Amino acid sequence: MSPKKRKRHKPNTHTPPQGTEPGRVPPGTTPRKRPLQRTPVVVPSPPDRRITALWVILWLLWALGTPLALAALLFAGLDTGIDPADPRLNDPETAPALLHEHQQQTLRTIGNALLWLLAMAWAVPGIGTIAALLLRRKMAAIAFATALTLSVISILLLAPPGELLNALTTHLFG
Repeated sequence: MSPKKRKRHKPNTHTPPQGTEPGRVPPGTTPRKRPLQRTPVVVPSPPDRRITALWVILWLLWALGTPLALAALLFAGLDTGIDPADPRLNDPETAPALLHEHQQQTLRTIGNALLWLLAMAWAVPGIGTIAALLLRRKMAAIAFATALTLSVISILLLAPPGELLNALTTHLFG
């Protein structure tokens, strides 16, 4: 056995002499060790699962809903919807009414797709930002504000604000 292992420290069983003060240790003696006092560690509870589910739902709505709404808007604009083989198109009396009806239906479809796009791209991250601020979740608020900023900038680069406002007022009010 090595000499280091052989020299083990023995526990200090020395008690101070009877005539000494309790806080003072006489010279040449070692102080008596106090028992360890342990305080329990407070482990914070995990975040509420409902709040986590709210963030996941809002992120999915933004991340999946915005591209899908944009695709619906593009497909609505590309849809001709008129069958060239329709015999009513050859009749000069019914053709203008049919084309006008189809044009109104296409404008309603495009307007609805635009509303869905703005709801998914702007309203969902806006609601997420407000909810995160109210619930005092700093990182979620930053993430949703970033998503809102990206959505606003990307849509305003595609269509100027005046055109968007004009399209919305035309769709909503007539």
